Amino acid sequence: MKKNILITNDDSIFAEGIKRLENGVKGFGSVYTVAPDREKSAVSFGITTNSPLRINKVDDYHYAVSGTPVDCVYLATKVLLKEKPNLVISGINHGPNVGEDTIYSGTVAGAFQASLLGIQAIAISVIDNDSGKYDFDSAVKVLRKLIPFLLDNPLPEGNILSINVPYSPKGVKLTKLGHKRYDAEVIEKQDPKGNKYYWIGPGKITTFGENESDVKAVENDFVSITPLSLNFFDNNLYKTLKKRENEIFKKMV
Repeated sequence: MKKNILITNDDSIFAEGIKRLENGVKGFGSVYTVAPDREKSAVSFGITTNSPLRINKVDDYHYAVSGTPVDCVYLATKVLLKEKPNLVISGINHGPNVGEDTIYSGTVAGAFQASLLGIQAIAISVIDNDSGKYDFDSAVKVLRKLIPFLLDNPLPEGNILSINVPYSPKGVKLTKLGHKRYDAEVIEKQDPKGNKYYWIGPGKITTFGENESDVKAVENDFVSITPLSLNFFDNNLYKTLKKRENEIFKKMV
């Protein structure tokens, strides 16, 4: 049976990563690319609701959208594709998506949105070396090994795999989510009219995690494959608060 693969990202339809991804997965089925018409990094699960969305059809397999990765997945599955994709791949993202990156990432959100629509999904990112180069070839190699397995062994709805590929990896590890904390730098500037404006930058970044975490894996030059879920519920905190439920919540309303 012929498969349909949908590709999206948050770096834009013009990014090198999305082009390398598209060429790398040809042969598994029909490949469609529906991606933002400009960079939409760090938009997370943003959906465009206060302005119309525009679609620029490049050809029957390529569409540029004036929205976010989540917008792209919605438009692809609801409007553009005649059949539901068998797999959505979001990437190849320029830069890591480890630890708390997964909260901010439009690339990861695009994959999650596909999963919520009942479609297999992967988010994949590459990490540059000291010279600023990315190893797209290794990323594609990992995907080509993984795709057949996923097509035959679907992930549960609401789950995705997030893959991070360092430059010239030593191997592949199944990992847990580590931590990558941002202490954002806010830069104040002034425009020619004397009005203040601000840039929010990454500032100080702190990474930490156990040895089996995605953070440690990529720091040690291993490909990290991390299963992710949208279940934000914290059972430990629930149990702690439950024991003092009457004390804490008494007479609140």
